[in-house]
Amino acid sequence: MSDFQIFITLALLMIVIFSFLLARKFHTTLHHSHCMVISMMTGTSIGLVIGLMMGSIFPGNLFLATVSGMSTGALIAGVCNWKLGMVSCIEGISAGLMGGMMGAMLGEMISIAESIILLELFITLAVCSLVLYPTFASTSSPEPFIPSKKWFLKPLLVFFLVVGFLLAGSWYVGEPVNQQKPHIHHSS
Repeated sequence: MSDFQIFITLALLMIVIFSFLLARKFHTTLHHSHCMVISMMTGTSIGLVIGLMMGSIFPGNLFLATVSGMSTGALIAGVCNWKLGMVSCIEGISAGLMGGMMGAMLGEMISIAESIILLELFITLAVCSLVLYPTFASTSSPEPFIPSKKWFLKPLLVFFLVVGFLLAGSWYVGEPVNQQKPHIHHSS
């Protein structure tokens, strides 16, 4: 396993832990539709990450990459969303299945350098799905106004966290993405 794959695995573990903690904290204040959106966003992004990683781990074996991506994506998405209720958990499992399948196909079709870029994007989407818990919990409160001026610092903080997360993932990539080897053309 490369350093980048270990980074992705640890990031997924962090997402599972934080989504479980956030779901336990906010599940009573979230509406049913909020839970469905969170479970779909989390499940799809986690499934895409897992499937894309499996597609790059098992190059040339689409069946194994698809089966392992679908089953692992569904399992992790189900664990992340089980505290939100049965319907949201099923929604997360089906989104994890679908994302795992699409990610495996995508990982089989593109190069390793391109899959690294997409893995960074999808893992960032999965981390950003955690922001939906407090956001939706604050919109379901009866007060329609912004509580303080400090509230405007939250989007800026999330932006810096996302940029830092993407940069941290890029440091684990051994070969720079933009320096690809030239293709050899044969003349007849």
